[in-house]
Amino acid sequence: MALRIPRHLIFLAVGVMLASCGGSDSGPTGPATASISLAPATVAFGAVQGGAAPAAQTVAVTNGGTGSLEGLSVGAITYSAGASGWLGASLSSASGPATLTLAAKPAGLASGSYTASVPLSSSRATNSPQKISVSLLVLPDNKATSLAAGQSAVFLGSPAFSTQLAVPAGSRYLVAVVNTDPSSSATADFTLQGALTGGSAGTTTRVTALARGAAPAPSAAAPRGAAPGYAMSAGDARAIAYLRRLAPAHDAMLARNRQIYARWGGARGARRAAEARSARLSPVAASIAQTVGTVNKVYVAKSLSEGCADVDSIGARTVAVGQHVIVLADTNRTTWPDTERPDSAFYQTFADEYDQITWPHLLTYIGDPLADDGNLSGVGKVTVTLTPVLNNLGGGVLAFVSSCDFFPTEVSAQDTNFSNFTEMFYSLVPASNGLSVTTWEKALRSTAAHESKHIVSFADRIINNSPVLEEIWLEEGLAQISSEIWMRNFNQAKWKAHANFDQTVVCELNFGIGAPCNSQNTNPLTLMIAHLPFTFEYLNTESTKHTEGLGVDTPSNYGAGWAFARWVIDQYAGDEPTLIKGLINEPSLSGLPNLSSHTGQPAPLLLMYWNLASAIFEKPAFTAADPRVTIPSFDFANIYETGQTGVTCNGQPCGLFTQSGTPTFPVQPIAISPGAISQQVTGVPGTSAAYFLLSATADGTEALQLASGAGDAISPQSAFRVGILRVE
Repeated sequence: MALRIPRHLIFLAVGVMLASCGGSDSGPTGPATASISLAPATVAFGAVQGGAAPAAQTVAVTNGGTGSLEGLSVGAITYSAGASGWLGASLSSASGPATLTLAAKPAGLASGSYTASVPLSSSRATNSPQKISVSLLVLPDNKATSLAAGQSAVFLGSPAFSTQLAVPAGSRYLVAVVNTDPSSSATADFTLQGALTGGSAGTTTRVTALARGAAPAPSAAAPRGAAPGYAMSAGDARAIAYLRRLAPAHDAMLARNRQIYARWGGARGARRAAEARSARLSPVAASIAQTVGTVNKVYVAKSLSEGCADVDSIGARTVAVGQHVIVLADTNRTTWPDTERPDSAFYQTFADEYDQITWPHLLTYIGDPLADDGNLSGVGKVTVTLTPVLNNLGGGVLAFVSSCDFFPTEVSAQDTNFSNFTEMFYSLVPASNGLSVTTWEKALRSTAAHESKHIVSFADRIINNSPVLEEIWLEEGLAQISSEIWMRNFNQAKWKAHANFDQTVVCELNFGIGAPCNSQNTNPLTLMIAHLPFTFEYLNTESTKHTEGLGVDTPSNYGAGWAFARWVIDQYAGDEPTLIKGLINEPSLSGLPNLSSHTGQPAPLLLMYWNLASAIFEKPAFTAADPRVTIPSFDFANIYETGQTGVTCNGQPCGLFTQSGTPTFPVQPIAISPGAISQQVTGVPGTSAAYFLLSATADGTEALQLASGAGDAISPQSAFRVGILRVE
């Protein structure tokens, strides 16, 4: 959501705002400039602890132009936020420079901001009347925060966050306001308030009365600079764009699977399986042959609607058999012509890779896809069905697992369900308007590790009689973890080794024979299919529009779901397999409760530190004092900067994660400065964050607190929490 101006404008330090431009004609004829120069002590008036009364403050009122301030007078004072009676003002002289004395009486005021407007007028000034707006930020406590570069502070106890933050000259702070509600459908508003309580920064406000001048022009974008020589092929560019378009249909299939599982799973599903085995139901199920050349009858979902009846019945030839996998290829030569088929040797090569790399990977890190095979077909192998049915399903879907295949079928007048009754995943095929044969082969290899994880999830949840499947964002996030770890067989990434652009992206894309990795262009596509681009999109949308959250959309599932799971594993796993398998094999919990249970950490803490760690707005200029504000497995700052500024397309600089190459870093914090702060953000979803970058040019202390979206005291039931990281 876009930022909105609050219902009542709040100035959190002494400032000046213009009223009308009328006045006596006895003053000077040219434009006059009035300036109110504040001594450093005056700024202390900006914030006090509740119940405390600050000393009276003095403001020197001088004329910055040629007009005299003779005859300066104070008009009737008006108040906002119920502040009547807490502020008084008087003038010590009637000729300029004048001294305006302000006195506060805040006893009994609740925390929040209180504002009074003091009108000044002069018979000799053409820019009169003017109003001085004086505001007091009343804090519930006097907590002081002082951070060295790299240090962080989180405030998880209450939404009533307040602190007096030391801001030395040249320091910068990332402030994350996180909605820790576990549901992304629960949106809420807040206002970040601040006032400078000490130091000299922001102590002078100047206003030109009659000639305000044009608004400053937007600053020009920083020069991109020359790319270091990475030239992305046109084929890779098309493939990445196409594969990203396929992701939403896969998410829709996961939602369909959850609906079907909710109806058929748990104890009821186990009972139906027993009935099927005793032949009390007549299954409409396919039978998969392990003899190469045999044509099998396979049911393939042809829509994303709930239910198992809307299928295509295809003929699929057994084209390869391995120790743990059977590969079937659709026999339809019209929808899948010979010109778009791989060399027949590829099928067995794929099956061999599944046996030698993918299967051991699954057993080590994910689980056993065949754990429930005894209650299904008993074939003892995962089946991969390659069919053009998927090329048009929901606009195209790269691959999916169907929950219909894990339950017995029921035939009646009301309900006819079709099941292959075995562990199977389906993949689209190459097409002239889709993926080339070569690119399809690269994508299918890593997809096998991803989709096999979904098969493990079904097996584990069915065996555990779980009432529901995992939430989509974590189910998809852990499937992304599976393919990410699998890709370590082909790239240079290792667990918690801070893998950079050269060690990840360069090991997938075709950057030519001079590239430090994948010079022969034979590696599979994995991280660039979805992990990195969707994480970039999620973080950028989260920080600029405040509309993201876990489970909201495809970037949140493929991108944030993976990045969050990766951060949790990096931070809390003694070894990767134990935690990953524990999350997948969880019998009853899902989503944030699942992560919380298996890490021993409260969900708000996980959300706060992950959001801080994800705020990659520039190269780190510090070493994090708390490892929880890092993501140890990847150097995302390097990956995103190089991907956005170090690659050319057709000889021109381009971006891998946005077409223009800007922004360079996904998170774009709202810029704020010490002094008067009243930043309202609306519609922040649960699990999501809004980011601010506080930059100081002079020594001072900035009082910060959180208020409601309307600027009032924040509700004790609010899920908002605050974290601060000093980045420079």
